[in-house]
Amino acid sequence: MISVKIDFDEGWVGEKRAQGVRVVRVIEKWIVADKGLHMKASSANAVVVELDEGRLAAFKDALAKKMSDDFGVASPNGVFSCSVTNAKSGGEARQEADPEEEEPVSVETDEAGGEVSGPEQDAEKPAAKAQEAKKPRNERILAELLDGVPIKYSRELTDFLSETAMVVPMLQRMSAVRSFWNQSLLVAIDDGYGMTDFLRSLGRLFSALDIAKDGLGGRAVREMRIGVGAHETCLYEDWEKAVETAREMRRANERDAGSRPILSLDVGAWQDKLLRAEVKAFLRKLNANGDNFMLVFRIPFVEARTMNAVAEALGDIFSIRSLVVPPTPLGSLAAYAKEQLAKRDFSLADDAIENVEKMIIDEKRDDSFFGFRTVDKLVDKIIYGKAKENCRVGKADRDISRSDVAACAFDGERQDGSPRRELDDLIGLASVKEKVSEIVAQIKTQKRLCAKGRRVRRPAIHMLFTGNPGTGKTTVARIVARLLRDEGILRKGHLIEVRGRDLCGEYVGQTAPKTSAICRDAYGSVLFIDEAYSLFRGDGNDRDYGREALDTLIAEMENHRDDLCVIMAGYTDEMETMLGGNSGLKSRIPFTVDFPNYTKEELGRIFFSMVGDNFEYEKPLEKAVRTFFDGIPDDVMSDKGFSNARFVRNLYERTWGKAAYRSRLDDGEIKILASDLAGAAEEREFKQLLEKTVRKPIGFGAWAG
Repeated sequence: MISVKIDFDEGWVGEKRAQGVRVVRVIEKWIVADKGLHMKASSANAVVVELDEGRLAAFKDALAKKMSDDFGVASPNGVFSCSVTNAKSGGEARQEADPEEEEPVSVETDEAGGEVSGPEQDAEKPAAKAQEAKKPRNERILAELLDGVPIKYSRELTDFLSETAMVVPMLQRMSAVRSFWNQSLLVAIDDGYGMTDFLRSLGRLFSALDIAKDGLGGRAVREMRIGVGAHETCLYEDWEKAVETAREMRRANERDAGSRPILSLDVGAWQDKLLRAEVKAFLRKLNANGDNFMLVFRIPFVEARTMNAVAEALGDIFSIRSLVVPPTPLGSLAAYAKEQLAKRDFSLADDAIENVEKMIIDEKRDDSFFGFRTVDKLVDKIIYGKAKENCRVGKADRDISRSDVAACAFDGERQDGSPRRELDDLIGLASVKEKVSEIVAQIKTQKRLCAKGRRVRRPAIHMLFTGNPGTGKTTVARIVARLLRDEGILRKGHLIEVRGRDLCGEYVGQTAPKTSAICRDAYGSVLFIDEAYSLFRGDGNDRDYGREALDTLIAEMENHRDDLCVIMAGYTDEMETMLGGNSGLKSRIPFTVDFPNYTKEELGRIFFSMVGDNFEYEKPLEKAVRTFFDGIPDDVMSDKGFSNARFVRNLYERTWGKAAYRSRLDDGEIKILASDLAGAAEEREFKQLLEKTVRKPIGFGAWAG
């Protein structure tokens, strides 16, 4: 057996990569498909294959044909070369190439012991390395930082680092570096969007510019959060600690210049209290100690008015430079995921991007999304899922398809079927189905008439879903999103699901940017706002963030009326009150869909649809289910607090839980029995319901009956 190394020109490979063609991956697949060849190792610009020595000539001919057919390369002509690296004969290896000229090819192994591609840096050409080494260190470090996260996704951070790299050397020539340290930063950026990474990048750049020591790593930055959750009696303790930290850093830098270059203070909880006399005193002390390191203040991403107010309050004492870093858009986060997969030598299909975006949207639902770190977690989840699938099919495929990503979605939903069929298959909701079909047809007709130049107003596609809990509003909204996509009305068809108060910020000035960011994620999709009535309190309170959220939402609904569908959902009476108190909102929602309560018969069918999708059941269960739902009092069914299908799901979960416990004891397969339902119905939640009637008033005006 001999080992043959195929080298590809680095520049040519880069050109192909920019065109979306991964040369090494194509050749890898070609080699793996030939049972007479053994894929030994690969890197960014090289492949090593093992084969019988007698096949060498035929292999070279086949490789030349492959390069010609796939890439239009008629002859090697400097694009690729093929060399024998060693041969095995009688157990001894014969070295064919000069080891001094041989480039190392890294080999890693996956969990199954198979060989996978090694790091790209192992395949860099010596000439390219030499050329890169000629650049000044600060230029090399800056180029690396500008291509990193979060810098590359923020023009503000890119501009600041580039300016710093340009100005500091001039200040050094002028012996005026102190002027740089006397400049403080105010950065408005949300959690998870790279504040710590930015600060560490800043520390690296300072080292490259010789204004901070080398090798500091995380020690270059000291981060503190001021006054979060502080009790009134110890309200200023964090400020005192910050001042003491600044003193320690100044002394450390006096002993060892550049050893403590950055102090970052998160003052988000204090952004509307910075004018207090006590806070001003602490700020002056910070300023007095900050002439040999950079002081960075951080607040959440807020509206310009609040940002300017904070900058003005700090500007009384410090020379402030403001950087506003908006949350990274959904599309850029998905692009980052694709980039991270590529760095680990996985390719993501173009039609899989939509499902990656859906995973990101799912992560954002609980308001605990941490930007790039969360996306890194999703990338690992996708790779792990791909490895499981490879184990199932018995291959080592590194192409990640739409279905691969869909299999990793948290809710496990597959949305590749017909939304129209899904709508028709829903139990009950006849009036809802008819209304949704009418709305979609009207919007589609309006767009067609507009395209023909007819004098019709651009269609607004916003909707109101009214009804009690558990009547299918979220389910129908998800189907509507895909219907509008399939009809060409929306570009993406995602469902971004939030509650009304999720649009409100925690601090003054945070609500409008937060609402706008949620709307930006929903461009081309449906923004579903449950309990939307919670945004309107009707008390005229100017400090209510809900009013500010509604004002921002109305502007987004108008400005993106044909690329954003907002569906506001909630109880009928509360939603009517909200619209009655806000004429601007009412005029922008042309469609209302009322969701009636399910009938008892429909609730029984919903229960059986849940059982039938997952378990076998005995025949007597059918009668037991009818009896149970028929026994629910009418006044309970009509009460606005009755949770309809949610109630059914809770009953189903308890029922199959009883069956699972019984089957464990019987050591048998799970089969739902009537006794399982009876056992679930005896639990307090359901027993009280069957015995309950809605309390009626006593005396004059008492209900009849």
